[in-house]
Amino acid sequence: MIKIKLLIGSAKTYVILLILAMALLLYTVSVGYKQVNRLHKTGDLVSHTLEVQRAIVEVSAKFLEVETIQLKKLFEQEESNLSAITVTEMGQSLLRLKNLTQDNDAQQERVKALQLLHDKIKIEIDTTISVDSIGAIDSLVPKDSVVINFSKQPYKRNQRISRIVAESQVIKDRMLAEENYLMVARKEEYTSQSFLTPMSSLLVALTAFGIFLIGFVSIYKQKGEIQEVNNQVHLQNKKLQETEEFLKGVYKSSNNVISHFEPVKDAHNNIIDFQFRYTSNAIEKVTGSEQDDIIGGSLLEMYPMVLDNGLFALMKKCYISGDNQEHESIYTFEGQKKYIYNTIVKSANGITNTAWDTTKVKEAEKNLQKLNEDLSLQNTIFKEAENVAGVGSFIWYLDDGSATVSDNFYRILGVEPNSFDVTFNAYKKYVHPDDAAIFESLSINDIEKGASTVFTYRVFTTTNAIKYLDLKGKYIEIDNRPVSVGIVQDITGRVEKDRALIESYEKLKLSNEELESFNRVASHDLQEPLRKIQMFISRIEDEAEAENTLPNGVHGYFNKIKAATFRMRELIQNLLSYSRIDKVNSKFEKISLGDAIAKVEEELSQLIKDTNTEIVYDNLPVILGIPFKIEQLCTNLISNSIKYRKADTAPKIHIVSKTMRGAEIKENFSKTSEYYSKISFTDNGIGFDPEFASNIFEVFQRLHSKNEYSGTGIGLSICKKIVEKHNGYIYAIGKKDHGSTFVIYLPVN
Repeated sequence: MIKIKLLIGSAKTYVILLILAMALLLYTVSVGYKQVNRLHKTGDLVSHTLEVQRAIVEVSAKFLEVETIQLKKLFEQEESNLSAITVTEMGQSLLRLKNLTQDNDAQQERVKALQLLHDKIKIEIDTTISVDSIGAIDSLVPKDSVVINFSKQPYKRNQRISRIVAESQVIKDRMLAEENYLMVARKEEYTSQSFLTPMSSLLVALTAFGIFLIGFVSIYKQKGEIQEVNNQVHLQNKKLQETEEFLKGVYKSSNNVISHFEPVKDAHNNIIDFQFRYTSNAIEKVTGSEQDDIIGGSLLEMYPMVLDNGLFALMKKCYISGDNQEHESIYTFEGQKKYIYNTIVKSANGITNTAWDTTKVKEAEKNLQKLNEDLSLQNTIFKEAENVAGVGSFIWYLDDGSATVSDNFYRILGVEPNSFDVTFNAYKKYVHPDDAAIFESLSINDIEKGASTVFTYRVFTTTNAIKYLDLKGKYIEIDNRPVSVGIVQDITGRVEKDRALIESYEKLKLSNEELESFNRVASHDLQEPLRKIQMFISRIEDEAEAENTLPNGVHGYFNKIKAATFRMRELIQNLLSYSRIDKVNSKFEKISLGDAIAKVEEELSQLIKDTNTEIVYDNLPVILGIPFKIEQLCTNLISNSIKYRKADTAPKIHIVSKTMRGAEIKENFSKTSEYYSKISFTDNGIGFDPEFASNIFEVFQRLHSKNEYSGTGIGLSICKKIVEKHNGYIYAIGKKDHGSTFVIYLPVN
């Protein structure tokens, strides 16, 4: 024991102990230092792994940001260089990631793959800027809504960018998986190193505490870096959420149905159906089904017709091959047939289908096609009408004198269509020099808008023939240019006919003057000899009777002479009456037809009494006419009925009237009034054969000899002339031995 105490108290012992303690301390410090170094190295590796993860996430976010910017550009139709800036930042992030993964060959290969994707997307962005900047010039007008044409280059370019981004996400997932594996291994190593520090002694504890303190400080610093990475990840997630909300807003605002499907496979990995993972609310308007009822449902259960029309097969083909597909077919939703155009694209885990309801477009196409057909038919008819009517159309620009004319315009000039460019100066060569001033008035462009112009001028044809043209134009504006539009008609034939008509008029005028002279002769000179013949015959008879020197039988001759002269005077008077009807310019007055018949009865009272004639009428209308002409008309008709009475039957005349609409009258004549008074004179006389119904109104037409019935054959002609003078119509109905009816239509107004 003593030796032990001595040994303990010995300086050598303390020296030895000191040496041992120092050695132990050095050993402990060395072990602790090595442990601290290992711990620090492990911490650096963990920090390095986190930094690599942050760099990977940052590169991935840049790819997604480029895709988001391109989608926003596609939907909002706006120009921006954010994509180019983001691609530049992406390249910087890739360089940093390359430096961080120099110690990992596998990660270096993946960085090279990302660099290739970066180069591809850079090419697409550069192409977008160069091509779309040119197209932007043509699309400066603001649009009310975005209409995506999936067949155009921007959309295809976006699809290629989306595929590049999808590939980048696959590489990102693999790199993060590699880093997560390293992180787990390094954390396990870090944990084991933390618990290997000797805890048996205070020195080891102090050393471990120091090492722990140093490690804690280092880890705390690294925690700050990890927090910063988490903040970056949170910020990227927030941007992704904003992008998602933006896309949802775009989907909601679009009239197209945008749906995302995931395949449903059987045990043999064959696609047997597709499941709705998302669909825009536009599907409610197209199909009538609720959006919430569709999402999560089966495509074939909800819309089995896609099997028959081929859409399902194209969806499978798109998912398997990755090639975009297009399809159009007719669907029936809620009893209505609709044309639906589908565009199918492959996405990360399924397919996206954009359905466009083209029903209105198809209907518009049909209407446009029908309109084009109608327009083509109308143009054909118009050209034929121009040829038939001798008309040519023109559109004349008054600011520069250029014109667009129809083919028949050229033909009127005697040239082939489009044989020369029509301008004021070119066309003026065809205009007659005396009419040049008239034609030049067309070029005046300060005439009030909407004003019309009409004038006639002459032109020379290529054969030096002169044609008369009638121009009718109207001043309008087309694209803010003063324009005269109208037609030119070849009126040469009409002018020649007018000349012939004028000559005929002059001849007719001369003939009328001669007829007037004849009337004067007939009314005075012709009747004067007749009056003298009658007068001298009467004197001869009186003297012969007084002296009783007249031979037997001479009285008969004298009576025949008197009868002949009487008929001659009556014929002359009737001819005068007939020729003067059109010259009567008396005003039309309201006439009571009943009063007119009463005057006729009074005038013919002796004849009516002698023949026991009965005239029956009641409620006859008030008409518009010339009073004495209407009375003459009634007199002639009643006298005619009495004259052609049956020998053993007293004449009976019925006069009736009723009002009719012009449209109800079957007889063919020019109807100038809406309503007509139908007046019928029916008698029980000898009648006539129906075949002579129209002949009896002709001048000097007689159905009987003068020995049977007296008359000149002009009475009914005068009746027809009077009715026509009153814008009416007269015709006769008769049957031999069964009487006759004369029907008159006179306008109420």
